Amino acid sequence: MPEETEAIVLRSVRYGEADAVLALYTPDRGRVSAIAKGARRPKSKLAAAAQPGVRVAATLHPGRGELARFGGATLLEPNAGIWARADRLRAAGAILESAYRVLPEEDPSPEAYTLLTRALGLLSRAQEHPGAADLHPIVLSVRAKLIVVSGLLPELGRCASCGGGGPLVAFGAGAGGALCPDCAGLGQPADPAAIDGFAQLVGRPLSEAFDALAASNAAVVDVMIAEVLEHGLGVRLGRPSSKVLGRTGRAVRDSPAG
Repeated sequence: MPEETEAIVLRSVRYGEADAVLALYTPDRGRVSAIAKGARRPKSKLAAAAQPGVRVAATLHPGRGELARFGGATLLEPNAGIWARADRLRAAGAILESAYRVLPEEDPSPEAYTLLTRALGLLSRAQEHPGAADLHPIVLSVRAKLIVVSGLLPELGRCASCGGGGPLVAFGAGAGGALCPDCAGLGQPADPAAIDGFAQLVGRPLSEAFDALAASNAAVVDVMIAEVLEHGLGVRLGRPSSKVLGRTGRAVRDSPAG
């Protein structure tokens, strides 16, 4: 039986001469794959609804194996502002890729669907961000909240090892989160302000992402988030090194080629 559902298009991969295989995130089924027949033809009625970053009301028909057929679709939110500036477009790509890699197939999370819907809407009208897409405040906020949705939230308010109240001067995903001076050897040095910034991204709404984290701490928070996802899910977003440089506000990474 056909299934009517809302969905956010996470990916669109060319298939054959005119088709596209879509990765969709739905509130009822989680991440699903579907083929959009003829979606790459110039006059296809599915072309606009098969673009990454749009939110649609779609009909999914049973297909072969796990690949559904993407039938009629109505565009609910094109998030057209994302395409207006390069920084928004890059950030949207980082959000969609993060969701694709972190959120499992056929495992629904209405919270994740709402998170992605709000994030893309905010990004479509966000102020300019000249830095790397991975360090965009909305991208980092989404990734921090995906950690919460995945049940991986590290301890950020007290020492994850001994329970002490701080100061918190290191971070170790394997140790459970932030660490005090006595337990710092279980992780890597981290600026206390960056640890607090991580906590702010988790606790504050997406609309406050630009205020939640100082730009000087973004690279360190990026590495901490990546470590949590790699330790908890085996998911790598980029190739961050294991070291977090505490007082410099910078993070060491492997080669840009990743």
